[in-house]
Amino acid sequence: MREFHQMLALRGILAVLTIALIASMTSFLPHASARTELPALVLPVDGTTTRIDLNRFMERLKSDREIDDPAVLIDVPSWEFEPVTGTAGAGYIPRTIWYRLPFSVTVQNNGTVAPSFIELGASHLNEIHLIVIDDATQNVVWTNTLGDRIPNTPKTLSSLKHLSEWPFLPAGRYWLMISVRTTSAHILHAKLYPETELISDTEEHNLLHSSFLGVLLVGFGVYLTFGIITRDKAVLWYSIYVASLLMINLGTSGYAQLVFKGIWPLASDLVTGVGTAVSVGASVAMWAHIVKLYRYNPLLFRVMMIFSGLAIAGAVTAISDAYIYFTQIFFIPDVILLFTLLIYLIYIGYREKRVVSLSYFLIALGLPTIAAIIHIFTLLGVLPINAFTTKVYPVSSSLHLLMIAIAMGYRTHKLTHQWSNAHQNNQRADQLAGEQRTFITMLSHEFRTPLAIIQRSAEILGLHLQAENTAVHSRLATIRGNAGQLSGLVDAFLTKETLDSANFTTSLQPTNIDQLLRDLVNRRNRETPEHQVTLKNADFAIVDIDRILLERAIVNLIENARKYAPGAPVWVACNRAPNGFVYLRIIDEGPGIPLDDLSRVSNAFYRGRDAGVTQGVGLGLHITNRIIEAHNGSMSITVGEQSGTTVIIKIPYNRKGTVKKSNQDFSDLPIPYPAHDQADKNDEGGAQS
Repeated sequence: MREFHQMLALRGILAVLTIALIASMTSFLPHASARTELPALVLPVDGTTTRIDLNRFMERLKSDREIDDPAVLIDVPSWEFEPVTGTAGAGYIPRTIWYRLPFSVTVQNNGTVAPSFIELGASHLNEIHLIVIDDATQNVVWTNTLGDRIPNTPKTLSSLKHLSEWPFLPAGRYWLMISVRTTSAHILHAKLYPETELISDTEEHNLLHSSFLGVLLVGFGVYLTFGIITRDKAVLWYSIYVASLLMINLGTSGYAQLVFKGIWPLASDLVTGVGTAVSVGASVAMWAHIVKLYRYNPLLFRVMMIFSGLAIAGAVTAISDAYIYFTQIFFIPDVILLFTLLIYLIYIGYREKRVVSLSYFLIALGLPTIAAIIHIFTLLGVLPINAFTTKVYPVSSSLHLLMIAIAMGYRTHKLTHQWSNAHQNNQRADQLAGEQRTFITMLSHEFRTPLAIIQRSAEILGLHLQAENTAVHSRLATIRGNAGQLSGLVDAFLTKETLDSANFTTSLQPTNIDQLLRDLVNRRNRETPEHQVTLKNADFAIVDIDRILLERAIVNLIENARKYAPGAPVWVACNRAPNGFVYLRIIDEGPGIPLDDLSRVSNAFYRGRDAGVTQGVGLGLHITNRIIEAHNGSMSITVGEQSGTTVIIKIPYNRKGTVKKSNQDFSDLPIPYPAHDQADKNDEGGAQS
């Protein structure tokens, strides 16, 4: 029943998203009563008194006609033009786009002439040429050049958008010709303002954009800091995405060209282009980590991360014409990947029964994805430019930003809670480790006395049993040796100071490693005959070691094999390598160490999950590893594909001592004489006798 309700909820969400997409797409279809003639624009000679949207009266040249003289556009037939409002823009193209607008100026008797201003956007358009032509004479009566790449002059009006004072024109018929060249999308907005409305609209525009930029700036700082502290990749990518939105809004709002154009004319293009490239890459990477795609489809996750990297690298095209081709190459794949992530989000939510979080993320990702598709197709010149297509993306981006901020806040809360729990667990682990060390320190005092008694008693028995056979004396020697060895280990390890210190003192002596291994294996087989240890190979080498400690390290490894793989054979081998190291291998055919435990088995007091009821406190491998490190060596542990564990100990050997000992052993060998030399010696001996 629960799964049935979850399925109904998913279908409901998909239905809402589908309806929203269909409704938005139907608004782009042409109406049966499409307007074929533009309304006439009539302006008073003493200036406009209200804001006028010039796009309603403007046409765009849709053919590739080369225009050298703007007056030629007056005679171009209407079928080569299309209305600006309600039709698709020119998209990303490198050529110049021309617009024309016929208008009339009439005489009015208001008594005063009020200044008017023409405002053009978007702010990231590079070059905008304005030309007013007298219809009667076809002479140019006024011209001006604007754009974010046009250097400022003393007459340039400072504004977030491109602003110019409208000329005073006598009564008559005129044409306004506008040419636009840009590496960004060809989307032109033109408005004519009286001075009073221009001031009020500019203040409102500045307030909204500056507030939004402030929110983005604070959000970027907060999430970047938290992402670095927690090392959460989803949070880090979200902070990068917020930074890209900050850059895009700096460019599209006009702040970039207003602040930086005087320093560098290309600054606005750089800010907008880099922000766009980073947003394309960061949005895919962010959602891939939020969905945790790496768990479900690692190959697709790698593809998306490669795409993200390439998209971000596309920022290098921001100030060149290559940016046009970047948008044409990356925008459509970006939409496809976001839709793919939306499908995976639905699949994962249904699979893991997370209807609430699924519904939330579907809205946070689904609606902005649809809006992004509409926005991208509008920029590419596929969908018409109207109030819906120009507003849907900013509104959905704000909704997306708000919902993701809430989700990231919840994620931050969870991470903080987990961090707090981990800190408490670490404190508890430190406390337990301290208690264990205190207990071991106490045991060390209890061990020393009986060990001393055992060792002394064995010595006394040896004195009283001198007449006994060799076997008895061998047993007594074994008792004394093991008691002394254990006493030394107690002194070396079972003190809190030694366990807490990074190093401990070693007494290094030149030792024949192959002889040490033979003695150790023979003694081990004699003491525990039920657990057979075999020495497979032992190369000769002189090593500078603390014999007691190194023997203890090897015995710990053999003892581990005995405890966790009872009855399994154990092999010991030693090979001398030309790199100056000897490699000791202790191999068993037991079940092997679980892969999850392999990286932690050398930690103090750590016991694997399969330890079960096996006796131990988790110090054997830790002590062994510390002994090897004290000998400037290293220890590695590997597990076979089927079973078995191989421990490799790598320690340096004494090259000079090894060569010297080898030469000495060679010189002590008897020298064989040839047969005729031996006969000569016998003759000499006979003569002497």
